[in-house]
Amino acid sequence: MERKVYYSFHDIPFSSHSAPKPPLTSKTEILHLLVSMAILSTAFAFSMSGGLIGLIRIKDPIGVLIYSLKFSIIGILTGFFFHELSHKLTARRFGLWAEYRMFPAGLLFALILGIFFGFVVAAPGAVNVWGGARRFEFGRIALAGPLANLVIGTLALVGYLHVGIDTLHGSILGFVAMINIFLAFFNLLPFGPLDGKKVIAWNSVVWAVVIIYSFALLMFSLGRIFVPYPKV
Repeated sequence: MERKVYYSFHDIPFSSHSAPKPPLTSKTEILHLLVSMAILSTAFAFSMSGGLIGLIRIKDPIGVLIYSLKFSIIGILTGFFFHELSHKLTARRFGLWAEYRMFPAGLLFALILGIFFGFVVAAPGAVNVWGGARRFEFGRIALAGPLANLVIGTLALVGYLHVGIDTLHGSILGFVAMINIFLAFFNLLPFGPLDGKKVIAWNSVVWAVVIIYSFALLMFSLGRIFVPYPKV
């Protein structure tokens, strides 16, 4: 009898009570996440500091870089990590195997831009989903990332408006709000590999409501949030 090979848990013909569940994560995924977060945090820290050209013009470049890195790590943790985690956990709710994989060329490009040019355009990687997701599942998985950013961004914005920029906590909340709101709007654009294209293919009404909210939140934030500049 020929042995049957299954390439995903979604295809194994077990009952729902006996079907094995894929592990929550793997050493490979953890490594890819840590490397991505480290590189992105470094790239954004240099970007906040004006890049190498900006750093060599100030008296305390190391101090400024460390100051920037604190904000950068918080921004990457709330904006990037929870975005990807939301994709992953939503996929697992549908019984799919999902793990994050970094895109080395995109990370290297982001690092070079941040260090040498003082700005960042990042394509760090994505959560890969296996198991034959249906259109509504794929759409909801795609929507989960920007929704996480919107929830975090909205809560941080409320906190920022209450605390203000005059305190360290206020500065952090404002930075977190701005990063997450921008990432939500950007990822909802219906182009290329962005989440918006997958969401609109599933439900254009849901996409329209969410992107309008994110755009309104972004416009509201632009005149009210002041991103903290490193102290020189």
